[in-house]
Amino acid sequence: MIFSIRDLSFELGSLFLEGWLAFAARVLCALLILLAAWLVRRWLTKKGFPALLARSWHFAGTPILLRSFAEPVQRMCTAAGFYLAAVSLPWAIPGLYKLALVVFQLAMTLLACKGLYAASDLADLLLASCSPEIRSNKTLLSLLDTSYKVLVVVLCVAALAQEVGFPIGSIVAGAGLVGLTISLAAQESARNLFSGIVILLDKPFSVGDWITVGDVEGEVIDINFRSTRIRSLDKTINVVTNSKICSSTVQNAALRTMRPYKFNLGVTYGTTRPKLEQLMADLKAMLDESPYTNKGTNIVQLVSFGDSSINILVSAYLTTNAYTEFLQMQNDLNLNIMDIMQADGVDFAFPSTSVYIEKK
Repeated sequence: MIFSIRDLSFELGSLFLEGWLAFAARVLCALLILLAAWLVRRWLTKKGFPALLARSWHFAGTPILLRSFAEPVQRMCTAAGFYLAAVSLPWAIPGLYKLALVVFQLAMTLLACKGLYAASDLADLLLASCSPEIRSNKTLLSLLDTSYKVLVVVLCVAALAQEVGFPIGSIVAGAGLVGLTISLAAQESARNLFSGIVILLDKPFSVGDWITVGDVEGEVIDINFRSTRIRSLDKTINVVTNSKICSSTVQNAALRTMRPYKFNLGVTYGTTRPKLEQLMADLKAMLDESPYTNKGTNIVQLVSFGDSSINILVSAYLTTNAYTEFLQMQNDLNLNIMDIMQADGVDFAFPSTSVYIEKK
């Protein structure tokens, strides 16, 4: 038997009913409860949440929470209506009321967790005080979003387990031991993960920058939480772990305002002083007139006498930080130096050895 009609009474103020009349009154109350729940849900949908969302809130997370909880709260109203309507009827099934309470609590917990899960944009507020570059970093935003959702899911599972009577304390202790074992086995991965977060927050370089890390030099093409991919000049892709990058000195050529152009020009010892002075004057004039050089930084000086050459220091700073542009500028300047050497009648020196034979 599903319902218990015998010895059933219904009392409301001075109204007292028994038997089938009491049962009919209980059914009417259940229907009124369902109607009230529907009306509350409709009001929240049409007026309640739209009015709250239209307001200006001091806390930036409030609109996010309102949007994410709009649907779950409406479903909570429906669930509460069905639960209150169900328990208002005279069920004769043993344990039904307790079961209905457990189901109702599980449903409310799931709906609350669904609202929190949908509010993953709250994690982005952790970067509100950071620079625009960090706030727009898609990799970091993806990590925060995933971490937030995983945390909500874990808390939801724990809450549901608590509702149905699972020993949460024992489960948490076991999970802690498992987590410790995994963390010990994945120390390198953890170091790379935290190093990746440091790189994304500190931003020593960005995608597209030309960097040097140890013996690896090239353009950064990707940064993730485990490694950084660098394309060398020969188009080779180098995958460098983030922990190695954090423990090394990183040279970021993209942060330069200019690049140095510096070398020793060796000329033969047969070059006379007037020719040397003319050569240095012509080289200095060429550098000063070149659109590639930063004016005021050009140096052309005789610096030393080598084993087989007179060494002239040629130094300038080229107005670019892009490596490919620097190579093109360097190429043009080197060709200009060759033309000047030829026009001034001065020869390049090369390593040579003179042998003297003494006659006895």
